[in-house]
Amino acid sequence: MEREFSAKASLNRNIKFWFEQCGLSKERVIRCIDNWYDLAYPPSEQEKAKKEAIEKLIK
Repeated sequence: MEREFSAKASLNRNIKFWFEQCGLSKERVIRCIDNWYDLAYPPSEQEKAKKEAIEKLIK
């Protein structure tokens, strides 16, 4: 598996997996986003990516 170069790219890959492979609802994916953490990225970058992803799903 390739390593992502940003927290946003990594999170987006996970979101795609949760929807397409796991069949999760939007509400469940939002909970997964809230709980997502990857040691490869700084916490501030992860929080920004999570906030943007949740805002995009809520629209």
